[in-house]
Amino acid sequence: MDYRQLAIDHLGNIQLAGKTRRQRSFGGIHSEAVILMYIEQKEGVLPKDISDAMGVTTARVAVALNELAEKGLITREIDDSDRRRVIVKLTPKGHELAAEQKQKYIDKMASFFAELGDHDAKEYVRIMSKIAKIMRCHNQ
Repeated sequence: MDYRQLAIDHLGNIQLAGKTRRQRSFGGIHSEAVILMYIEQKEGVLPKDISDAMGVTTARVAVALNELAEKGLITREIDDSDRRRVIVKLTPKGHELAAEQKQKYIDKMASFFAELGDHDAKEYVRIMSKIAKIMRCHNQ
């Protein structure tokens, strides 16, 4: 059984369900890491998209982005096609931290799945995948 692959699949399910209103953290990952992983997944994103994905206000996202910018983890660029929009991207340091956080999550979940055992781990990921699909359908 490849528990690491199950953990990667599980992370994908959580990200697919990202259009739902959810808490600012998941699986023990701090909201800063969630934001970094979300931006990395999109390769540039609008702050409103982060707000929608995390189910928090744009004001809260603005505060988080200010902190990430101060740490040198993100940049903000004016959108060439619409100068009113700001696109948030990761810096090399931000990419590195996002990758580290993703790896920590995968390692933690792989360990969790190993304790569950083959059958239960597969069932958990199968059910979470189904839940993610249902949540996406209800939010369209």
